[in-house]
Amino acid sequence: MNKRIQFLFCGLLLLAFLPCWKASAQMVQYGKVVEMNSKGKTLSGVSVTVPSAHDCHPTSSDAFGVFRLSFGEHQTGDVIHGLRAKKYGYEVVNIHVTRDGWTLTNRDTLRIVMAPTAKISEARMLYYDLLETACISRYDATMKILDEHYANYSISLPEYQYWKLEAENELQRAYQTMDDYAYAFARVNEDDTDAATKELVSKLKANDMEGAMAMVSGQPTETVLQAYTDFSSIYPLQDPEELLPKAGTDSIPTADSLYNDIMVLQTYTNLFESDFATSGAKYAKSCAYLGVLYKDKGWEEASKKYFTKALRMYEMLNVIEGIEVQDKIDKIKQQLDN
Repeated sequence: MNKRIQFLFCGLLLLAFLPCWKASAQMVQYGKVVEMNSKGKTLSGVSVTVPSAHDCHPTSSDAFGVFRLSFGEHQTGDVIHGLRAKKYGYEVVNIHVTRDGWTLTNRDTLRIVMAPTAKISEARMLYYDLLETACISRYDATMKILDEHYANYSISLPEYQYWKLEAENELQRAYQTMDDYAYAFARVNEDDTDAATKELVSKLKANDMEGAMAMVSGQPTETVLQAYTDFSSIYPLQDPEELLPKAGTDSIPTADSLYNDIMVLQTYTNLFESDFATSGAKYAKSCAYLGVLYKDKGWEEASKKYFTKALRMYEMLNVIEGIEVQDKIDKIKQQLDN
C-alpha cells in the first residue's frame, strides 16, 4: 500500500513539473550584426526585438556582435516577421530580413547588416546624381539620332513624333523610379560574396547605371533607342514616290505618295488609328482605282500590283472595329482571280 502511494506521489510530482520542463525547452536563434563594407567588422550594442512574437524577449548584440533570440513557443522552421534592429546613427541594410522575415533555424546564424546613416545618405545622393546624368544622356542620345534621321528624311513626321514621345515618357519614368534605384544601390554590401552582388558592384564601380538598373529590376530593359534602332532596321523608310515605267506616250500614275506615312500610322495604331483609317481608306481606294485603270489598258503586272496593295490595305482596315470593308475585299479578290 505504501509503495502504491509512493508511486502515485512521484507520478503527480512529475506531472506538476512537466510544464516547467516544456517551458525551458526553448527555440534559440543565434545572430550576428556586422557593418556594411567593413570586411566583417561587428557591431555591439544593437537592440534586437521581434514585436510580432510575444514569446521572444528583447536582446542586444554583445562585444562580438553576437545576439540570441529565445522563443518559448515558436519552433525550428517557423517563419518570423517583424524583426527590428536599432543602434543610434545606424540603419539596417539587408532590409529583406526585417521586411520579408526569416525561417527559424538552430544551424545557421541570422546575419544583420547595418551601416552608418550618414554614409547611406551620402551614397544615395551620389547614385541619384549618376542615375540622373545617365538617364538624361540616354534621352539626349536618342533625340540626337531622331533629329538627324528626320533632318535627312530617313523617318517621317508621324514616326518622329511617336519616338520623340516615347523618349520623353522614358525619361519621365526614369525620374519616377530614380530615388528607388538610388536607395537600393546605396545599400549594396561589397562584402557579400555571391555572384550577383559581385556583378552589381562591378557595374556600379564602372558607372554602368543602365546595367545596374536592369539587375535590380530583375528584368532586361529595352531602351527607346534600342527599340527605335530595331524597328527602323526592320521597317526602313523607302522612297516616298514610286515611279513606274512609261507605256507608250502615257505615264502610269501612282498612289504611293502617302504609302510610307500610312504604314507608320498603321504600326502605331494606338496613337494614330483615326488618321490611319482615313488615309488608309483613301490609299486603298486609289490603289483599287489604278488597278481597274491598268487592267483596262492591258497593263497586267501594274494592275495586279495595285490590286494587291489595295487588298492588303483593306485587310488592315478590316481589323479596326467599325470599318466595314469586307465587300471591297471580296471584289478585289475577284479582280485578282480573273
